[in-house]
Amino acid sequence: MKSKMQLDHVVIAVRDLDDASRTYRKLGFNVVAGGVHGHAPTRNALIVFSDGSFMELIEWTARSPGDAWQRTLEAHGEGLVDFALTTQDLNDVFARARSNGIEMGGPIAGSRTTPEGVVLQWQTGRPASRELPFVCLDITARAERVPTGDVRIHPNGVTGVIAVVVAVVDAYTSLDRYLGAFDIHEGSRFDLTEMGVRVGIADLASWQLVLISNTASAPTGLAASVHRRAARRGVGPCALVLRSPGTQEARTIKPADACGVPLRLCAGREPPNSYLDSLLQA
Repeated sequence: MKSKMQLDHVVIAVRDLDDASRTYRKLGFNVVAGGVHGHAPTRNALIVFSDGSFMELIEWTARSPGDAWQRTLEAHGEGLVDFALTTQDLNDVFARARSNGIEMGGPIAGSRTTPEGVVLQWQTGRPASRELPFVCLDITARAERVPTGDVRIHPNGVTGVIAVVVAVVDAYTSLDRYLGAFDIHEGSRFDLTEMGVRVGIADLASWQLVLISNTASAPTGLAASVHRRAARRGVGPCALVLRSPGTQEARTIKPADACGVPLRLCAGREPPNSYLDSLLQA
């Protein structure tokens, strides 16, 4: 039995929202204005997929002391800064986190006013470590926060997220934390010795969580890339694999061409050892 926890969205911090939106449109994504947040000096744009998940492009309109996402943007540039799962029972998430010794703050109120003037509301639970995602509970209808219809159709054929790749200190330890905190029942772990990395995988219905850490077994380019990413930007999401059913040959989009995000577009799931090297060293 797979976890009930679904991917809500991934967060991409950008310096200029209009420029970032143009960049992703050139890559074949349908980008729509999200609106202005009420809980932070930010505005966003959304790339929503038919599987219900989305990519959030977020820009700061003012300095926000204490905002870890903004600090990462200012210190290390654009790119992935976090991701979120969706739940219908935030109290259950808090209880599971406590029972597994995981510190999680909340509920924290969030809101956004759309370009049409609709006020959306939600609550989040946020773990102390960015190794883990935050969790979102909608107060207003999710269909209002995450648009449906033609906005989910993309010229490049992408229909959803296959995998979120997360750089961590130790993939096996992190996998145990995920299994306990988020009621995940299926996980696997293995060393890619020749690549110098350790991998933990959790299956969550339509998508996979791929945890990766470097080891001392081999001084490879991939291991160095994973270590460098964790050391500079901190643990957290570092790459995305997207489902594009019509793609005959998988392709990788370099971070420089996607606001700091390594992207892989492919028709379906692939074993991580077939793409991690090229994706994380793109």
